[in-house]
Amino acid sequence: MTSKLRLSHAAGTLIVSSVTTFLLPLDYTVASVALRDIYRDFPVGFSDQQWVINGYTMAFAALLMAGGDLADLLGRREVFLSGLALFTAASLLAGLAPAMLWLNLGRVAQGIGAAGMFSSSLALLVQEFTGPRRAHAFAVFGVASGLGASLGPFIGGLAVDLGGWRWAFLLNVPFGVAMLVLGLMRTRDSHDPQATRLDLKGLVLFSGAVLLTVHALVTAPQTGWTSPTTLAAAAVLTLVFVPVELRQPYPLIDLRLFTDRTFLGASLAPLVLSIAFWGLFLYTPLYFQGVLGYSPLQAGMAMLPFAVPLFGAGPVGARLAHRISSRALLGTGQLLVAAGATLLACAPLHGDWTSYAIGGLVSGLGTGLINGEMSNVALSIVPAARSGMASGINSPMRIAGMNAGFGGIGAVLAMAVTDDLTARTNRLHGLHHNLHTLATDVATGNLNGTAATVPATLREGFRTAAAHAFATGMRSAFTVGACVALLGAATSFTLIRPPQTDATREPGDTPQPAETALSGIPTPGR
Repeated sequence: MTSKLRLSHAAGTLIVSSVTTFLLPLDYTVASVALRDIYRDFPVGFSDQQWVINGYTMAFAALLMAGGDLADLLGRREVFLSGLALFTAASLLAGLAPAMLWLNLGRVAQGIGAAGMFSSSLALLVQEFTGPRRAHAFAVFGVASGLGASLGPFIGGLAVDLGGWRWAFLLNVPFGVAMLVLGLMRTRDSHDPQATRLDLKGLVLFSGAVLLTVHALVTAPQTGWTSPTTLAAAAVLTLVFVPVELRQPYPLIDLRLFTDRTFLGASLAPLVLSIAFWGLFLYTPLYFQGVLGYSPLQAGMAMLPFAVPLFGAGPVGARLAHRISSRALLGTGQLLVAAGATLLACAPLHGDWTSYAIGGLVSGLGTGLINGEMSNVALSIVPAARSGMASGINSPMRIAGMNAGFGGIGAVLAMAVTDDLTARTNRLHGLHHNLHTLATDVATGNLNGTAATVPATLREGFRTAAAHAFATGMRSAFTVGACVALLGAATSFTLIRPPQTDATREPGDTPQPAETALSGIPTPGR
């Protein structure tokens, strides 16, 4: 009876964690195909529209560590369910928003709720699953996260075509309510018994540094990198954060974990993957809509080759985790992402969706194989009592990578578009004085809207030049993604320990590398 009850709670926890994890990245990508329809109801500038995405991701990234620490302190179940309730209510607010201000407030609140959900969901899984079952649970979790991000453009396009942009947010509500009920019935609480107070100094410094960094990244497509003030302030906060945390008896982030090579390698992998796959993924639908003229639904369907491998690659990755080392698995997965991005970079300019299908399939395969194993390796190194903190480290790496892809790769795209557009519009007199502004708008995929702002006599020539410039910019972005993935693969092969000390083993089964690396250091306490 006890065994059945435990299995029931484990299954319930896996379902709730996976479904909500599906919703979180879905909300990141679903808004990208709804922006133009939002503009019809709320005709603000395109940069203001971007905060529909940025408000969500900035709140999400800045508060992930706070969510993990609060989960260890107050209880993982309480933080998870509170975050889920806020996320569901905020989705309703965003979907019913009467003005852009209320939409953006709803998106920020969604990000806050998402931080509480995501940072504690991994810790709930660690409590319920051990050994081989944990690897399978993390594979399901990884597939859910990958599918949420991959299917976002398709689901968003379908929702916009059938019911309007509001349904891109309202569709969260019934799922959120159902998972809230299931979570109340079939999840069990846990916390760190040594956690007695919140590391407020660390929280303020870390969240401030993340917030400033993410702000610089997500606004880079509009502002470029010419104003380093924000990044400099983020660097100062980071430099202050390190000695503050090293003096804390129970820190927000136990920086000593990063002295373990395997933990460091496993923590860098989601950052790399989020840039090299998910960051690029956000801009590809803009190519299909802006250059090829696809509708939101057609653009979403064109992205399915990226998503299809995630359905089967996750379980395959879980099985491979028992047969090959984490170093081999994570390194190979990133090599596949690099190979896929290279194929995408070699696709012909102005090619249709079929030109991107093979590269998308290869990249999706590499992503699916390691999407769950990255978290499994990182969380298996730390004691279960501090799984909320470790989850809080692992999760921001994913979100920071997505923001780096959206902002950093967006800046690369904008620079490439500007260079190519400048070269091709030399003969179009009268555009040079505002060419940078035009190029920035083109880099957002708004080719038709940007072309409508130029004189009618130049419009056709500008539209042709803009399409070529955006296609060229995408090629540059894919090239950067391939380089990042290749570097990530080399890092994994270098840092992650060989099979005889593989971090994927259960901490209770064999001594862990982290335990050896951290031996002699007193257990943190408050």
